[in-house]
Amino acid sequence: MTYTMYSQLYDGWKRMMLGQSATTIGQYGCLLCAVASGLTDVGVTIDGLPPDPPRLNRWLTRNGGFMASADTPQEQNLFVFGAPGALGAHLVEYVDCGNIPAPMHKIQAALAQSKTFVVIQVDFNPGDGQPQQHWVRAVEWFDADLKIMDPWLAEPGHDLYLMTRYALPTWDGPARAIYRLAIYRYDLAGVPFVPGAAVPIVQESLCGYPY
Repeated sequence: MTYTMYSQLYDGWKRMMLGQSATTIGQYGCLLCAVASGLTDVGVTIDGLPPDPPRLNRWLTRNGGFMASADTPQEQNLFVFGAPGALGAHLVEYVDCGNIPAPMHKIQAALAQSKTFVVIQVDFNPGDGQPQQHWVRAVEWFDADLKIMDPWLAEPGHDLYLMTRYALPTWDGPARAIYRLAIYRYDLAGVPFVPGAAVPIVQESLCGYPY
């Protein structure tokens, strides 16, 4: 299976500001890069060009795709999960599974469909106290694992698996290693996103790492 690799650490964009904020794609842009990878592979374009991380970042900034937290109202950098619907990639399911096993059957079904992609939240340092948010894209299903596109990789070129990188040896399967998931389907019928028209699902916080 082939997929687009977008690294948040790529030198061409890692120093760019995420949304309207003082944070950078390199430190905090894992979700942006995971979604950009999925959008690219299902055929979404922005002004006729692939939605790579800087292009998607600009589009989201101009189209209500980032929101601010109450603590930092000047920092608009929390991803709005419904925003890609205006590009035709609709959020069909969002599951918070921090306290329940992740619904693996839904991920399996989504990965078996065309024009559909899945992003998942993992713990950047599994088992090290409070989970540290990190987002990757699930790209291939296995009975006891998932192949992932990990934006934290500085260079593409080798495969990475969820249970190898983001699970403890004592965990019995990938359902334990997934804290949230979002499933998108591209159907070409873009629906304009109107900030404030409904209560949106928004990334709850950022968790960045030095690079």
